[in-house]
Amino acid sequence: MPPDEEKPVTLLTQLKKIIYPRLPAREHSLYQRLNIIFGFFFLIPTFGLLYFLITYDLLNDKYIPIFFVAFLGCSLAGFITLRVVFEKIARLSKNLTHALEKDFKTNGIRKGEDEVDNISKSFTLFEKRLQRTFSQLERKVSDISILKELSDLCYVTFDPEELLYITLERGLKITNADIGSILIMENLPEKHFVVKASIGQGEQLTIGDTVDFHQSVAKYAVINKAPFVVEDIEKDSRLGRINKSQYASKSFVCMPIKTIRDIIGVMTIARKKDPTVFTSEDVEGLIPLVSNAAFTYENLRLLNEIEYATEKERYLAHLVSTVNSSMQDIELYQNLLKDTMRIVPLCGSVLLLMDNTVPDSVTVIDFYSKNKTALKRGQGFSCRGSILESMFTRADTTVVETLDPEKMTAPLEQELLLSHGGNAAVIHPLINSGKITGCFLFIHENEKDALQYKDLTHLVSNIFALAMEKSTLSTSARQRASELSTIKQIGSVLASSTFDIEQVLSYTMDMIRVAMQVEAGSLLLIEDNVLKVKTAFNVNMKELTDFSVQLGQGIAGHVAAKGDSIIDNNVQKSSMFFSAIDAATGFVTHSVLCVPMISQGRVIGVIEVLNKTNNNFVADDQQLLQSIASSVSIAIENSRLYKETLSIADQERAIRQIFQKFVPKAIVDKIVHGDVKSQMLMEEFKTVTLLNVDLRNFSRMAATIGPQKTVSTLNYFFSTMGEIVFSHQGIVDKYLGDGFLALFGAPLATISDADNAISAAIEMKEALVDINANLKEKLNLTLHTGISIHTGEVVVGNIGFDKKMDYTVIGDPVNSVFGIQELTKQSPDIILISEKTIKSLRYPVCVNEIEVPAGHSKVEGLKVFELISQNRQDAGYSL
Repeated sequence: MPPDEEKPVTLLTQLKKIIYPRLPAREHSLYQRLNIIFGFFFLIPTFGLLYFLITYDLLNDKYIPIFFVAFLGCSLAGFITLRVVFEKIARLSKNLTHALEKDFKTNGIRKGEDEVDNISKSFTLFEKRLQRTFSQLERKVSDISILKELSDLCYVTFDPEELLYITLERGLKITNADIGSILIMENLPEKHFVVKASIGQGEQLTIGDTVDFHQSVAKYAVINKAPFVVEDIEKDSRLGRINKSQYASKSFVCMPIKTIRDIIGVMTIARKKDPTVFTSEDVEGLIPLVSNAAFTYENLRLLNEIEYATEKERYLAHLVSTVNSSMQDIELYQNLLKDTMRIVPLCGSVLLLMDNTVPDSVTVIDFYSKNKTALKRGQGFSCRGSILESMFTRADTTVVETLDPEKMTAPLEQELLLSHGGNAAVIHPLINSGKITGCFLFIHENEKDALQYKDLTHLVSNIFALAMEKSTLSTSARQRASELSTIKQIGSVLASSTFDIEQVLSYTMDMIRVAMQVEAGSLLLIEDNVLKVKTAFNVNMKELTDFSVQLGQGIAGHVAAKGDSIIDNNVQKSSMFFSAIDAATGFVTHSVLCVPMISQGRVIGVIEVLNKTNNNFVADDQQLLQSIASSVSIAIENSRLYKETLSIADQERAIRQIFQKFVPKAIVDKIVHGDVKSQMLMEEFKTVTLLNVDLRNFSRMAATIGPQKTVSTLNYFFSTMGEIVFSHQGIVDKYLGDGFLALFGAPLATISDADNAISAAIEMKEALVDINANLKEKLNLTLHTGISIHTGEVVVGNIGFDKKMDYTVIGDPVNSVFGIQELTKQSPDIILISEKTIKSLRYPVCVNEIEVPAGHSKVEGLKVFELISQNRQDAGYSL
């Protein structure tokens, strides 16, 4: 048969495929056992049966062949069934062996002798894998339990350091480690780590220790912002250094503690008892723990910051309220210092002011110290050669990082900085009105506190500067109030006097004696180019009555000659001192203040006070005495002009009597005050706004209540309505029996004339309610009005003849306003305005247009509106 021809498929071939396995020969062991089983259960019984059949000649029985064939068929069916089962077992063994091929190699297990053995070994590997997985699950459950425990703790504790310690403890438990620490990063005064939690380090690393950032391995976790795992620090090429004692092991993990904003610290984990190297699984277990702790720590830190900020704000508000209280000087400063101690931890503080009387020196105003100190309030120090001298030169805050006794040798530095027990200080200048007036020293326990609270102490210094400014201003205000009271009393005397100059001068000197606190004083006037004493106190006037001082002679003569004030607190050494007066009176002069009395640009005399009792004369004394001198100068000048004033008053009174009958008071004032231009305003064309108010049913009312009550009612009505017109810059032009015509814009015009007329009309309508309430109670009477308003150009001036003239207006707008008045009879208490008035308004009004009856000649061509309301808040208006 050719090799390329296919062999015919016979029944024998099919049976062979079924009977023999389709697996490779190397995996036929299970089928070999199947053949042996078949031999035992089929071939041997078959041959034995044939033997008995042939031996005992049983084949002649017709049922024997049938039985034999049935036996063979059943045996073959049983064989095929077993083969199918064994084939499934073999396929299962193959799949398991293939799936676990890596596990076989990893665990060093050889494949079994047959398929059943392979299945058994596969199940063994499955069992080991399940045990390993179960162990990992248990570990995850433990980690989750630890995380849950930490999360629950976050809701209970408000102590960040307790939280960090518990986090470190749980981190050691998760990684099966026994050594660890948590380091929080700080930047003041320079970048470093601070130990916040430590376990297993003993005395090598304790809470509060600082670790230099640049010298610590933990910095790599911060720089890389990722976990830093070191298997062997002595062999790690990234570090290039030997093992540090604080790590206590060669292998460790540095986990960065990251918040939303930045990395705030590092957790270090190490094993001292177990040399096992840390794996990625250890790091993964720490990540959620550290993240949760970082989130909670940051929240607690922010919460503490908010609480501190709230407390700081409350105390600062209390500081401000203390400044605004009635307390003054030392009482105020002491209360401010007590409040400052509540928000700033200090070893001491000193409030200093510059001494204006001694150059380059300061005075202690108030202080606080935790230690006993020899400082005293009012004690003075020289700033030369000290830190304060350079601070005053720069006019800026100075931070003293280290208080070194060897470098601070100046007495000021020894007593003000070193006596409080602190190691650092901050000095803030006190600035008032752009000028340095002193400084505030804050002594802290360490440099970190000095830098941390620098901004806050600067704010406190500004508050103290404000308090000192307020105290100074308050003292000055009290002094000014006293001075003003003195001047007011003198002014009152001048206002109420009969211009008896001798009486005024005598009273003035009495007031000076009380207000100035001096031993003696005198007032000299210039007469015939010499100074003569007119009044004095505590000086023998008999000796001074005929005494005169030449201009330029002595201090008083110099002041009178030059017109400038002089203060001399050591007059005996002055070249200007004129001792003849002391010799004549027996008075001994030590200090003097002399000011000129000036009227209309010329010196008319001087006031001189001698020997201030409590201190030297200062600029404030000069200002007060000069004010008094000015008042006295006015009194003297008023006395001289008194007769002229009376003459002018008589002249004005005569003018008013002549013209008041003919023209309004405004025009009379212009004539009296001599305004020539006002004459041009007497007769002219002007645009004015006319307002006419008229009572309804006046004749019926008069007939009802009688003439006397009618006159009384009209006077009451006109008085109220007239005052409203005057209050809105209008004038009443003429009375018309039961009404009147008012003008807005004459004699003086403004841009708000139309608006003022509208406001007056609305106020009249509102006032009518009170008028009617009063009349209802007294006369059982109710008034109703109509108000019309119109704007136009009229002739304004004095109209009439020489015996009777009125300041009034004439023109068509007058007729129009009366025509609009007739339309008000349609409704009671209505206000009607013309379109021209609306266009003259600066502010919008709410109106309703009304229909003008045909044939109404007085308002022909005009649009008339009912006034509803006025709005002076909105700008602009469009009709």
